[in-house]
Amino acid sequence: MAELEGQNPGGAGLVFAAHNNHTPQCGLPPRVRTIDNLGLYYGYFENRFGEQFVFVFDRATKTGTVSGGDLDWGKPKAFTLGLLEEALRATQRLAEQIIRQGSAETSRLPIIDAALALGRLTGLTGKDEVIWLRACLKACVTAPEWPE
Repeated sequence: MAELEGQNPGGAGLVFAAHNNHTPQCGLPPRVRTIDNLGLYYGYFENRFGEQFVFVFDRATKTGTVSGGDLDWGKPKAFTLGLLEEALRATQRLAEQIIRQGSAETSRLPIIDAALALGRLTGLTGKDEVIWLRACLKACVTAPEWPE
């Protein structure tokens, strides 16, 4: 990959940087620095439309946020594992209702898991976005803590 001329590398230890693709009306994007709290997990996603999202999870408190330009950078969507478990149960109940009704949509139901529930909580319901949320949750939550 070619180096960008005239770009400030941001420091010798910088691994990744992303420029904000969103308009000023979307608010100021977060300034994420992994050195501020070593117990945090960070995930970044940009879809094919240029929409950007940041996932932050605190392993010690079992709390996290998802923010994005389309969600208003300045208003991150907060969650806890407990809230995620509640959202998962609600999503499972909704899927059970669809199945009981014998809807033609039954065969098109997505995988009902914590990532889909988190997508419903945060407004990230696109297929690519839910796959990204699934990867973030798998990376930062150990198996016994994983809402099922």
